Amino acid sequence: MADLNNTLSQISNEESAQVLADAIQSIMDIPEESLNDTNVNAIVQLVSSSFTPDIRKKSVADILKNFDDSNLTRSGVRNTLENAKAELIKAIDELDPSVNKRKILLGVFQPLFDIMDETLEKYHNYDIILPIMLDEGATMPTYAHDTDAAADLYARETVVIPAHSLSNKVSTGVHLQLPENWAARIIPRSSIGAKTPLRLSNSQGLIDPAYTGDIIVLFDNVSDSDYTINSGDRISQLWVEPVHRFKATQINTLQETERNSDGFGSTGK
Repeated sequence: MADLNNTLSQISNEESAQVLADAIQSIMDIPEESLNDTNVNAIVQLVSSSFTPDIRKKSVADILKNFDDSNLTRSGVRNTLENAKAELIKAIDELDPSVNKRKILLGVFQPLFDIMDETLEKYHNYDIILPIMLDEGATMPTYAHDTDAAADLYARETVVIPAHSLSNKVSTGVHLQLPENWAARIIPRSSIGAKTPLRLSNSQGLIDPAYTGDIIVLFDNVSDSDYTINSGDRISQLWVEPVHRFKATQINTLQETERNSDGFGSTGK
């Protein structure tokens, strides 16, 4: 139990760790002959209910504070929590429980696993929750890495882009419900430009918050050969950002600057 208690103390607050430690010891002390499917499920429910909303909220807050104090990156937090889950499962195995007791133990740990997942979700510190509707065959936009600024968009269907053709439409099947004063940009993936003859027809697309239709990506093919985009291929990136609107006010002169109106190569080649 010592290793198990150490693992619990690393990823939980003292109150939660003690609740779990006491529950685990009680479970291991249950006579095997008294266990059946009915009371196994009842025990899991009873112990899980010990994690009240207040305890869950405090657990998440304490873990978040520990991570903030440690200056962990988001990927570091993910690795820490995934390692903690693995250590907890390993600790259960080392207790060598029976089948019924293992089922109870895993059920008891589920609230803690849920707390870990909630912690990771909050640590990502998303600026908005973005409602997305998907057409049949569409793929949800995903971030490849925790530190990525834009999410990948995927082709909903297989499309052949003819050689030397312009503005070919490729459906993603993704519909956004952007919040007021937010917009989205469709920007190229570097690998598309480096490894394929495809180019975004409009360099980048702009999605206004009032638009809820299918996100269509336009491609030019600058090569002598047809190019096939397969269903599920990553074809562009989705960047969301706040909208900053301006009110134009006419003036007669602008302030002098070091550059003034010099442009178009005025600083050299």
